[in-house]
Amino acid sequence: MENMLIKNNARHKAVNGRLRISEMLLTGILLTAVGGFLDAYTYLVRGGVFANGQTGNLVLLGIRLANRNFRQASYYIFPIFAFLLGVFLTEIIQRHISNDGFIKWRHIILAMEILLLTICFFLPAGRTDRVVNITISFICALQTQAFRSLKGLSYISVMCTGNLRNGVQELCNYRISRKRQHLVNSRCYFMIVLSFVAGAAAGALLIERFGHFSLIFPIALLGIILVMLLLRRQLTDIVDRFGLGWLDR
Repeated sequence: MENMLIKNNARHKAVNGRLRISEMLLTGILLTAVGGFLDAYTYLVRGGVFANGQTGNLVLLGIRLANRNFRQASYYIFPIFAFLLGVFLTEIIQRHISNDGFIKWRHIILAMEILLLTICFFLPAGRTDRVVNITISFICALQTQAFRSLKGLSYISVMCTGNLRNGVQELCNYRISRKRQHLVNSRCYFMIVLSFVAGAAAGALLIERFGHFSLIFPIALLGIILVMLLLRRQLTDIVDRFGLGWLDR
């Protein structure tokens, strides 16, 4: 079991000595900040809802169905369906886009996220809130399915319950075994959780100052991640040349 853990943590190193940018801690931090921001954005700007996860939508769907309020029940069906569609589409793209060329499947996913958020940026608050929330549910599904591993550890970048549980579990494992790898894993999870909180806090501050225009923030972060993925070789050379290995910790 311990050997498997070590192997999983080594998976984020790319083939031929190249970094696996998609599994870097820095990438996970940026993605999770996007997730925190989007939750704050839909809550503060788009009707007081949390569009990232679907647990709340499933609960409210059940309540509306129990009350035979089928019209309001339909309101929660669409974001759930959008999330399912996002997961399905990500799997299709992953299976049909070769990683041999310059453009890889995760590049396409990030480009789709940026494009859809840009469209949401131009949709006015109020009338289009439902459309935007459904779109963001779809975006979060794309991101959740495309980026699931952090230094070989499973994580979710658009919600925090699982990350909190895993962080505490790894901390408990360290307390029992005294093996440092568990402590490193726990640190990664808690940094991800803090990044989500920081993204939500940044969202609240930026929304208070700039309102709807603050959506530029997650678009910019996703753009940075896309550039990092596209320039993987150059980034690896920079890390090696200037001793910036801490970026991959």
